[in-house]
Amino acid sequence: MPDKQRERWYFEALRRALPEIPAGTPEEPEPPDFVVGDGSQRLGLELTVLHLPPAVGERPHQEQQSLKDHIVSAAEAIHADWGGPALYVSIYFDPHRVLTKKNIQPLSREIASSILRAPSPRSMREPVELEWGQRPQGISGVQIHPSVDGHDKLWHADSGGWVADITSTHIARIVAAKSRVASLARGRCDRLWLVVVHDLFSRAAPAELTTDAAEATYHGPFDRLIWLTPHSPEQTLQLKLNCAAA
Repeated sequence: MPDKQRERWYFEALRRALPEIPAGTPEEPEPPDFVVGDGSQRLGLELTVLHLPPAVGERPHQEQQSLKDHIVSAAEAIHADWGGPALYVSIYFDPHRVLTKKNIQPLSREIASSILRAPSPRSMREPVELEWGQRPQGISGVQIHPSVDGHDKLWHADSGGWVADITSTHIARIVAAKSRVASLARGRCDRLWLVVVHDLFSRAAPAELTTDAAEATYHGPFDRLIWLTPHSPEQTLQLKLNCAAA
């Protein structure tokens, strides 16, 4: 995964969801993305973000998503310029509002201002959510989490619209593709987990795991197969896996 800042945030979300992950600062040998623990308890974590293309004819969705991303990116920069602290911020746009390039500057400033006025979130488990009247017009929700270390930060725009169904075939293809790095990764750890990350705010089309995918049994050279939604770690699932020899 090329974005290490985001990758580390996924790791922290996984650790909140699965307390059995060993404590300590992880190594990043690439592959796997992370190794944590020592002695005979070295756990390797290979992360892969789910990416599906938008449905045929979804150009308007892509254009609106691009504008959302630009607005949130500009809001993050303005917030930092105004002395705002590092935060994890999720911005939900009104699905009935059609955005244009003219919205980027004024709406980004309004978002930055509303977050700067918001109370500081006390913990990851107690995010601040801006109520109606505290957030800009055209924004249906703002959720703010504290930075894990006072420096790391990540701002996301929602990706509402068409929702793709993630089937067992999609997951099986991901497992097969990541199996290519398993042999090298296993040389650096004692146990190896594959973590499929469902990032609700990635630039890919939004998706939903089907019952078929959640209940299927997969085959690959991993000890566990995890479905992680980092913005809602409590929804993390362990998918069924027959561990094949690397």
